[in-house]
Amino acid sequence: MTGPAAISHSGPRWNIILLQLVFVYLLALKLWFDLSVPPMGDEAYYWMWGQHLSWSYFDHPPLDGWLQGLVAAIFGWSNLSVRLLTWVSLGGTLWIFWLWSEKLSPGDRSGWFWHTAVIYLTIPVIFLMSTFAFHDHLLIFFVVASAYFFHGFASDREDGRGGWRKLYLAAVLLGLAVLTKYNGVFLGLAYAVWIIARPKLRGLLLTPHLWLAGLLAVAIQAPVFYWNLTESLASFRFHLADRPTVNWSKPRVGQIVDYLATMAILMSPVLFLSLFRLPFLRPRSPDDSRAIGLSSAIYLTSTLLWAGIAAYVYVFFHWNIVAYAGLAPIVYRLLGKYVAWIHIALGLVLVTPATMSYTLTPMNLLGYRDIGAAASYGWPELAARVKAQQDAHPGAFVAASRYNFAAQLGFQLHDSGVAAFNSQHSQNDYWWDAAKHAGRDAIIVADRGQGSKIGEAAPRFQSIEKLEDVAVTDRFGARIWTFEIWLGKTYTPATP
Repeated sequence: MTGPAAISHSGPRWNIILLQLVFVYLLALKLWFDLSVPPMGDEAYYWMWGQHLSWSYFDHPPLDGWLQGLVAAIFGWSNLSVRLLTWVSLGGTLWIFWLWSEKLSPGDRSGWFWHTAVIYLTIPVIFLMSTFAFHDHLLIFFVVASAYFFHGFASDREDGRGGWRKLYLAAVLLGLAVLTKYNGVFLGLAYAVWIIARPKLRGLLLTPHLWLAGLLAVAIQAPVFYWNLTESLASFRFHLADRPTVNWSKPRVGQIVDYLATMAILMSPVLFLSLFRLPFLRPRSPDDSRAIGLSSAIYLTSTLLWAGIAAYVYVFFHWNIVAYAGLAPIVYRLLGKYVAWIHIALGLVLVTPATMSYTLTPMNLLGYRDIGAAASYGWPELAARVKAQQDAHPGAFVAASRYNFAAQLGFQLHDSGVAAFNSQHSQNDYWWDAAKHAGRDAIIVADRGQGSKIGEAAPRFQSIEKLEDVAVTDRFGARIWTFEIWLGKTYTPATP
């Protein structure tokens, strides 16, 4: 057989039909989540960024906030509007997979595509982060798209076809990845590693185009640099020094182990173990060789750098999303037709109850319980009670004991100005004008499930009193959470 053929035969027709059924099931889970779950804490928080447009933001770069502002202006406020971009980015990612399939398996394009799409979406962390309207769904698309065009550029160079257009397109997409989330920078570092490691590409280091492409990716970060320069480097300081878990003076090996173990489970133990096959994979074409090399560089660069950082900062599993996204071109290659079904089955076992935890009732899985799931129930009912208390206390503004609660409540009330009274710094501190609210009373939402943080708000008022408890129930009527509504009298802004 001649020509590229990473996987030359997808098996019987029923195999593809079964993959398509799984794919439809996964999309149904996503749609069910979108229709039935009010915006979660960070989903609502990032939506509020779009209502307060800025050059950049305290937590992350601005691209997602800008796009959410555009969505709100065109489609209004709804559960689907908040998550509309997740469908756009998913469609874009699948389109890139289709392009990859022609390059890596032209003899069985459909088989490669369906295997890759289903394997990829049953990576638990990918399913979750492409469903939630966090920044990660955009980052996944930009990583996959940039890697595709960088691979195409490398193919052209190594095969003597020349041309720089794909390099600059890959650089633009890299720049947009970093403009979405800071950890997009690991993709750029992986490109550098691959260029140095691949003999035929090292000559690029002597060409101005490679450096100009790098500068283009950096130039796209101009809004982030400007915002940080005008805000005393607030975002950079938060990520590098002010996080509660940052401790650069003493490495903690346990955090590295925790990061690696969590990663292995949530990227799928089957896929994780298959990575040990990488040194033994025999490329079946030049494009296959390049895909294996590039994906390996992305995965290892990001994973190892995060492992080093984990010694000093607690690293959450999804922070390594660049590594998981970078594996897309070779996941089918790593698993093959038969092991792939073990991975798919395990993925379905994990993502199905995860979805049910947010849509039906919070669930325990392998001893793990996501408290964020319970905190996502009951917001329309809570907002109705808050509105009633506002009517009973004319002139009182609305606040919450946490920044994400403020955003969730604000979304239900269609109010982008709900205050957040908590010690954790957030973007709310930049758009909420405390001085304009001095002397007024406030209706404050706190929660018993998180230890009732009303105490952080209390010193800002002459007095506080509880107005009512609001019980939150799951879809079956079982009580799972309790919110508290307080009245704070005569607000006094905190002294800087």
